[in-house]
Amino acid sequence: MTKLKILVLTDWYLPGTKAGGPVRSIFSLLSLLKNEFHFYVITTNKDLGTSSPYKTIKPNSWFKKDDINYFYFDEKISSNEIIKLINSVNSNLIYVNSFWSKYFSVTIVKNAKSLNAPILLAPRGMLSYGAMQIKKFKKQIYLTLAKILGWYNSISFHVTNEVEKQDLLKQFPKANLQLIQNISVASKFSGTKTKSKNELNLFYLSRIAAVKNLHFALECLKEVSTDCKINYTIFGNKEDAIYWNRCQEIIHTLPSNINVIYKGELEFTEVEKTINQHHALFLPTLNENFGHSIVESLCTGCPVIISDQTPWNDCENYNAGVALPLINKNDFVLAIEKLAKLTPEEFNSYITGAVNYVNLKIDLNKNLELYKSMFRHYAKN
Repeated sequence: MTKLKILVLTDWYLPGTKAGGPVRSIFSLLSLLKNEFHFYVITTNKDLGTSSPYKTIKPNSWFKKDDINYFYFDEKISSNEIIKLINSVNSNLIYVNSFWSKYFSVTIVKNAKSLNAPILLAPRGMLSYGAMQIKKFKKQIYLTLAKILGWYNSISFHVTNEVEKQDLLKQFPKANLQLIQNISVASKFSGTKTKSKNELNLFYLSRIAAVKNLHFALECLKEVSTDCKINYTIFGNKEDAIYWNRCQEIIHTLPSNINVIYKGELEFTEVEKTINQHHALFLPTLNENFGHSIVESLCTGCPVIISDQTPWNDCENYNAGVALPLINKNDFVLAIEKLAKLTPEEFNSYITGAVNYVNLKIDLNKNLELYKSMFRHYAKN
């Protein structure tokens, strides 16, 4: 079978890490399917929220690495340049990974008729209720105009869970869509972890932004019984400096049995090894479309303490952690204390539960076949 050309558009990609989940989703997808398709990636030459270009990337020209073709734009981007570049690839399918990106989504959709390949658009959670509240009026005007002019009539969509599907159908009731989970290249953990009774090593792995609710996590830690020694390690980019200052103010008020340390961003290659050094993920997020850090934690034998605003709400049924409503902080406190008080032998059942749960929920081989079918179905042959 002749390999199809898939052109992937995304605002941010490796070596950047600040954009979080979408970068990890695309990286996993390309890594696992690069033998099945010819992938071409068009992105920008800097990370989210930064002004400095990548030192190891030569911008504005194609290059090939690990069997994948890349083009990194510098700051000077124009709509005409992007359209011309896309058509020069002569791809079978254009896979857009954003809904609101000015150059890598809106421009593409508005110029769909001048492109020589069909468009498959992954909103990446950008039509969720929370996302729609940001610049709400401007987004509503755009959506109204887009519907009147029929910009999305010929666009197909890829959503990753039922909530994202409903968010999409709320805006486009007749949308042509495919629902396939995100995938992760994290390997499954087998073994034990060192733990003492009444101690717990928690970690946070996500962007430091209000939507991830780090301040809530810190407020919960403030209420944990003094009988429990808790270490909470924070990994992630400081996307919102004002919000991080707010979190630091809380950290300074924590009792002596709570130790919080910020260790910056984690390189992709360090995630699995680092998670393995902790007992559980504590991420009471306001919204998670997939939650790569949740999946990576479960794969690495770490139960999760999360909110009920993710796709992993039944984790407690499988002894893989808890997913709790955010209305009651005390429930989170009790969950932390419960894990902390476990003996090493008792905690091992949660390690097993986490790995078994993620194995049950994510059938990697099945999902890869679904992605292959989706790309081939929507591609121009």
